[in-house]
Amino acid sequence: MSIQTKIKSSSPPPPSIITMASRLFALSASLALLCLLIPSAYGKTASFHVEQGSNNIYFAVNIKYDGVITAVALKQTNPPYSRESGWLPFTHNFGTVWRFDPQDPTLPPFSIKITDSQNNNFVAKNVIPPNWKPNTVYTANLVRA
Repeated sequence: MSIQTKIKSSSPPPPSIITMASRLFALSASLALLCLLIPSAYGKTASFHVEQGSNNIYFAVNIKYDGVITAVALKQTNPPYSRESGWLPFTHNFGTVWRFDPQDPTLPPFSIKITDSQNNNFVAKNVIPPNWKPNTVYTANLVRA
């Protein structure tokens, strides 16, 4: 009986290095999973060079992005016409240049969505400001869409 009493009255042993390491590993796995759920592109950026000749009825950008772009779309913050709301697709012009030929004049600021070769979507929110000018580069952090 004295052995049982001794076991009951003793405090639990301190966690071992292995126990602490396994807990830390589980925590880091949880954080990695959380990073996948948070909408971000993990520090990705893109640069958009507005091509010479762009205006409110023709808009072309040369996109510098670390990856293969398969689709690009534009969204106006305050579209003047209801049919121009939502994401509107660009046409691939050549190389890394994409163009947008709207049915009606556009009203910036514009957000641009990039789809990569793995079908991931990233958005540069309001990257093209209201006072944009041709032959100018605008850079933005990308957010996973």
